[in-house]
Amino acid sequence: MLALLLKPRLLSLKNSVSTKVVLRRLPFILIGIGFWILFYIGTYKVLSYVRGIEFFGEILSRKLFSMTFFSLLGFLILSSIITAISYFYLSKDIPLFLSKPVEIRDISRLKTFDSFINSSWMALSFMPPVFIAYGISYGAAAGYYLLVLGCFLLFSLITAGIGITTAHMLTRLFPAKRTRNVLLGIGVMLFLMLYFLVKGLIPYDISTPDGFINSIMSFKTESPMLPSYWVTEAVSPVLKKSGFSIFYLIILLSNALFFLLLSEIAGLRFYRKNIERIQPSGERVGRGIWGGYYPGINTAMFYKDIKTFFRDTGQWSQVIIIGALIMIYVYNFKSIPVNALSGFSFIKEIMVLVNLVLSGLVLSAVSARFIYASVSLEGQAFWIIRTSPVDMRKFLWAKFLYGFIPVTALMLVLVFLTNLAMNAKGVLMYLSLGTVVVLCVSVSGLGTGLGAIYPKFKYENIASVSMSLGGMAFMLIAFSIVIATLSFEAWIFYVYSLKGAVDLSAKIQIGLSVIMIILINAVAFYIPMRIGKRKLQEQGGII
Repeated sequence: MLALLLKPRLLSLKNSVSTKVVLRRLPFILIGIGFWILFYIGTYKVLSYVRGIEFFGEILSRKLFSMTFFSLLGFLILSSIITAISYFYLSKDIPLFLSKPVEIRDISRLKTFDSFINSSWMALSFMPPVFIAYGISYGAAAGYYLLVLGCFLLFSLITAGIGITTAHMLTRLFPAKRTRNVLLGIGVMLFLMLYFLVKGLIPYDISTPDGFINSIMSFKTESPMLPSYWVTEAVSPVLKKSGFSIFYLIILLSNALFFLLLSEIAGLRFYRKNIERIQPSGERVGRGIWGGYYPGINTAMFYKDIKTFFRDTGQWSQVIIIGALIMIYVYNFKSIPVNALSGFSFIKEIMVLVNLVLSGLVLSAVSARFIYASVSLEGQAFWIIRTSPVDMRKFLWAKFLYGFIPVTALMLVLVFLTNLAMNAKGVLMYLSLGTVVVLCVSVSGLGTGLGAIYPKFKYENIASVSMSLGGMAFMLIAFSIVIATLSFEAWIFYVYSLKGAVDLSAKIQIGLSVIMIILINAVAFYIPMRIGKRKLQEQGGII
């Protein structure tokens, strides 16, 4: 029976590798390859610099490898929890399976497979450049690449088993008939986990450069009880050509099997009861203080999206997670010893630039989840929009404002607080906030436009839209726009600091850089919105 349930997914995979489909996705594939190359070059350069440090270069290289898997541990477990709740309890095919003569065991195994693939494929897509950079830096043999791939798959299976088991337990413990409290509990748990994690990792002695370096080396990321430690111990000897120990590989394999078995036991024990508990209760929903308000034709779509956002627990509950991440992000920047590094030239300006780069990454990720998926959020009811007297231009502008306003407010608060934490005020503060507004406009327009160009109205859960090829391409393009904009800004600062504003050559370079910044962001906003409007107007039915 399980093979029969998996057959549609295998056929879908087979159909997705045809020549026509590959050619249609070729731009996304090329963008992904370009990102891989840049990520590999950056990792290799950093690793070469670290290994060149005397005395503790190799130790720091191992520490970075261990910290990579240590960070992935929490990310993959959280991703597995959220994905498991979506696929086990919120997926649209669950009522169909429960109405057919299909055993709960087969449904659980099918959803386990779906949860594992969809929670770990992003990490599996982004990590190979790191592994390749380590292998080439150390001149590792071919066995290293096979070993690290196998260890990573086992590592992902462990996190998937933990996440699925936790999802079943959370859904069982929270008695609400909707999943709102479950997802809210996940947000609170994430905040507590990140808080105590950071409290344990942030160094205490950062008043001097020596103390800062020593504190990095004292990060407690290697515990024999953690899967990240097992991966490091299994891969390091092969990476350094000092032998091979099968002990930690067996530990990874045994724990992967154990947690998968535990997740299946939890599914058999709680799944059917959990499904019954989260069914709609039929309670009457109050109209609230805005119940008497009826929007006009120009604001109807925007009003509808706001109402949908607060009704959909899968969306608004993630605000708690984002808030927790922002607090940790700001706390990290506050812990950077800017005063201890004041001997370096332009250290504050460099840190503001790094802050904007990281904020751009946050902007790309948040926009992929909320802005890119906003058009697809209409689902199979999009035909109502097409048959109603709604102009597609106003429809897209409503989607743009729906994402642009909260995302811009979020990013302004984030950059403002991190600049205050680094004591970056005055011109640096105003320039960084202005840059954020420009980037929010272009990225929001890009997300709305690409979401309209590549809509996915038939989806099992909305999170799968942002994880599609179109969503990944949007993230890469959006982050490329961020990098291009900040590169021109960095060049303006460099020219101004080197030649001043008097030199004619400097004025020309600064002027051209400003024009390029405006042009890049204008194109990123205008072209996708225009093409997206035309694509939606051509929609004759549901995709």
